Amino acid sequence: MKCPLCGCQDFFVKDPDDEFETYGFNVASGEAHFSADPRDSRLSNVQETTETFCNRCSWHGKFQELNKT
Repeated sequence: MKCPLCGCQDFFVKDPDDEFETYGFNVASGEAHFSADPRDSRLSNVQETTETFCNRCSWHGKFQELNKT
């Protein structure tokens, strides 16, 4: 999986309770794998409709919109 615009495989999601808190993850394996930071594990259940943001460019959209490689 990768970003539709730049091909990056690093993304983040925003905390639904705090819009300024973000959680980073990588999709190189085809699934969302969060960083080793323990606080990120509470959002480990990324759904197809989860609003996702690219870590490299301005793309954001639903997780299901990521290009599958």
